[in-house]
This record gives sequence, C-alpha cells and structure tokens, in this order.
Amino acid sequence: MEDFKNNRRTPKPIHEKPIGDILSSIDGFFQDTMKQISTPRAINVYEYETKREYVIEAELPGVKKNQISIDIYHNYIRIAVNDHEVSETRNEKKGYVSQSRKFQRAERTISLPFYVNESEVKATLKDGLLVIRIPNRRKRIQVD
Repeated sequence: MEDFKNNRRTPKPIHEKPIGDILSSIDGFFQDTMKQISTPRAINVYEYETKREYVIEAELPGVKKNQISIDIYHNYIRIAVNDHEVSETRNEKKGYVSQSRKFQRAERTISLPFYVNESEVKATLKDGLLVIRIPNRRKRIQVD
C-alpha cells in the first residue's frame, strides 16, 4: 500500500511478501519433519521371583514378534525392539514419487542374580506383554 499524502510506502506484513512464502514453506517443512521424528520409547519392565522361576514382564504395546530380539550373556538379558517402515506414495498425474523411511530402536538390559542357561529360557508375547520365564537358580544357604 502506498500513502500518497506523505509519499511513503507502508510495509506489507511478511506473509504477504514473496519471501514470506519461502519462509512459511520452510517452517512447514520443519513442522512436518518434527512430527515424524520420535524419541526412542522406554521399555517398561517388571521383575519378580517365585520359588521355581524368575519372571520378567516387558510392556511392548503394538510390537510384533519379529521386531523383538532377546540376547542372553551370563547373568544379563537384553530385550531389543527394532521397528523399520518404508512407505512410498506415487502420483502419476503430477509425476512424483514420495518415499519415507522410519527406523526406531529401543532396548533394555536386565541384570539377574544368577547365570542363565539360554536353553531353559521361555519367552511369550501376548497382547503387548512380553513374558520371559527363567528357572530360578538362586541357592539359599542356611547359616548355623
């Protein structure tokens, strides 16, 4: 807009200027990108012990069996979840292909009070709850 009386131009707001279009598209890019970035989720673990077994329960909602890996080393158990997605969108009319990839990893290491024989460990996943059962090898010694 021009002010003819004072022979001055009034500045336009930034969103009405050509540079405003560039800034808003850059802003939109970063906002969309931040929506896609997610922090690794923590694995909530509950441990308890009975006379016969040591039980570890891990909450893994929405996780499939093929995304879980369990590693055993001496008296440590590591639970890891890997989520990898690739999606592709094609628009033949506009002539473009859009691809996105998502990779997420979470892990938790649990220290046990005894060594573990991996052949005796049983793990099941049902309704988002991973249950690991280990025969209890803890020996209690009577003090005289």
